[in-house]
Amino acid sequence: MLLRFVKEPLVQFIFLGFVVFALFSFTEQGASEPENDTITVGPGQIAHLREVFTRSRQRPPTQQELEGLVASFVKEEVNYREGLKLGLDRDDTIIRRRMQQKVEFLMEPNASELEVTDEVLAEYLKENQEKFRIPDSYKIQQLFFDPSKRSDPISDATGVRDRLTSDAEFADVDQLGDPTLLPASLELSRIDRIAANFGNEFADALAYAEVGTWAGPIKSTYGVHLVLVDEHVEARDPSLEEVRRAVVRDWQTRKRREIADSRYQQLLDGYDVEIVWPESEGSSNGNQTTDQQG
Repeated sequence: MLLRFVKEPLVQFIFLGFVVFALFSFTEQGASEPENDTITVGPGQIAHLREVFTRSRQRPPTQQELEGLVASFVKEEVNYREGLKLGLDRDDTIIRRRMQQKVEFLMEPNASELEVTDEVLAEYLKENQEKFRIPDSYKIQQLFFDPSKRSDPISDATGVRDRLTSDAEFADVDQLGDPTLLPASLELSRIDRIAANFGNEFADALAYAEVGTWAGPIKSTYGVHLVLVDEHVEARDPSLEEVRRAVVRDWQTRKRREIADSRYQQLLDGYDVEIVWPESEGSSNGNQTTDQQG
């Protein structure tokens, strides 16, 4: 019973809240005045220094190097404590942001809070069909007409299209266009990937091309093209198994954000926030003082 109670996310979060509270209390009240001037570097810290060195250098440190690491740690600690004594941690944007990052890290959900059942995923997929919809896919061939080498690439492409339409068995199709680093053909590819290669204008034009017939001229970011669509697979809604990883990743991202927002709100509820606007920058409702109750 006690073990189940301890594993409850809310209980864990409350515990973290106490840790955060203690952390802030230490920073604001006691951190600037250490209880004593003793700096202890114990076996645990030395083992940590050795481990970090070993991971970065792919070998353990020599005794001399280890002593240097300890000396550097002591120097860092001395400077840190002196900085606290001088109050250098106060009103420092970088330190405040770093502290915020640490608190937000403490509020990160644990693995059990991000576990999800197939039923929840299926419902999430249903609610977000457009996000996971598999777009149209095309298998194509293309001929390129280079504007830098032709005075009228559109007219030239039209003439080649007419020739290919009247002679479907024309053998040397590859010889009719201009050399290019663009692929002469694509296996079945999603329309968004085609757009990444040829541009949106080219990809949009494929919707009007008939399968098995040379279409064009079609403009792209690079020039003018003729396109033969060999196969077209229409857009469809996938099954959960097809997009499971993407759905899990998306669901966990949303869940993580929801948990973080909820935990921040619980922290905020412990404060009364008063915002006093300068007269020249008053709030939209004309009030100069805004109270935000936690």
